[in-house]
Amino acid sequence: MPIPFIVEDLFEVNDNFEITYNNNWICIDNFYKNYDNIIKLFDSWPVEAWKKIPETRNFKDYYDCRLVINNFRADPIKTRKRLSSFAYHVFDFFNLKKEEYEIHRSLNFNIFKHIKKDIPVTKQHHPHYDSNMINVLTYLDPQSNGGTAIYENIKIKNNEATNLIIDVSDIKIREVIPAKPNRCVIFNGNDLHGAYINDNNVYTDNWRITQADFFKVKR
Repeated sequence: MPIPFIVEDLFEVNDNFEITYNNNWICIDNFYKNYDNIIKLFDSWPVEAWKKIPETRNFKDYYDCRLVINNFRADPIKTRKRLSSFAYHVFDFFNLKKEEYEIHRSLNFNIFKHIKKDIPVTKQHHPHYDSNMINVLTYLDPQSNGGTAIYENIKIKNNEATNLIIDVSDIKIREVIPAKPNRCVIFNGNDLHGAYINDNNVYTDNWRITQADFFKVKR
């Protein structure tokens, strides 16, 4: 059955979130006020394949899916409240000029699950760059497994549309930002990064669900 909801009410940011500053990233725990209700929606939402080209391993070795809530009729006051509640932390921490960046009102979710079992920890999501962006990533699934790896910045060809899971044993990890349910982390997309899983079997039995948004340089 359909479940009606108002986007900005369901995805309201907590008034008492817990923010900490690390060397290169911001951590906001207890981020969403209605976290439990947000998770319930994913029990019934169909999600479509993402980056599905003919030669991909998607839907063969793993499910890499995308869900977008367009938020077409967003209440501008509520949208501004949701974004501004943490935006000023971003501009200050990364020394940005707010007039040079923008964030869209749509909500974007990456939804992932392995099909095969016993994948070694050296096999991880393809590292990539999000150039000229500040990444806003919220861990939503109930697992606390892995997080986001920040790698040394090297030249790398992005082949994730063909195979999202690659061997990263030859790439130096600078830091793994730890995942935790209802945790929002904010970091520089100009750093090489990718989803990191400590135990790949956890996401054979469960779905990895993250919300991924960006502060983008205005064109």
